[in-house]
Amino acid sequence: MKKRFSILITTLLFTFFFVPSAFAHVIVKPSQVGIGSYQTFTVGVPTEKDNPTVQLRLIIPAGVTNVTPNVKQGWSIETKQTGTSDDKNVTEIDWTDGSIPVEQRDEFSFSAKVPAKETTLQWIAYQTYEDGTVVTWDQKLTKEEKEDDTKGPYSETHIVDDLKAANDMKTKEDAESKQNTSTMQLSLAALALAALAIALQLRKK
Repeated sequence: MKKRFSILITTLLFTFFFVPSAFAHVIVKPSQVGIGSYQTFTVGVPTEKDNPTVQLRLIIPAGVTNVTPNVKQGWSIETKQTGTSDDKNVTEIDWTDGSIPVEQRDEFSFSAKVPAKETTLQWIAYQTYEDGTVVTWDQKLTKEEKEDDTKGPYSETHIVDDLKAANDMKTKEDAESKQNTSTMQLSLAALALAALAIALQLRKK
């Protein structure tokens, strides 16, 4: 019994403290925002190799506009754009000349306006390590597929019609309220009929 308990404890400790690095990802948050809204996005970047992260490239999905990266002390920031003057649009943000130490993480942020329709944004990123290794976060991997050291899944943000969702919720609540009212009315009617039946029976006696 003691031996089994010892094996169980060892397994649990291994699960919590020796999790494979593939479970940590470059992730853009939030994962859901309302249509046409201005939003501050945060990119979480973990260093999973035995040398520091020194560069991050983030590809901006089509339809995302008014992109403005926040100042990041210790890092140089460069944006790539298409178009000119009022028609220009940021297509990529590059953070360079910084360092995220081994077994640590950091966050990069920027503001942007999301599309005015329901859709899903796919955030493709490229993480460069000090030794020149580049990890591409651009894969659509399922849970069954195994990730390697140089590839990982992209992050997603769902653009939803929050007004429609609110209306749908209100409609659902109104329907439930009407159903509850109808149920209560039927219950009261049933009680009244039962009381009347009892009264008639007593009068007959």
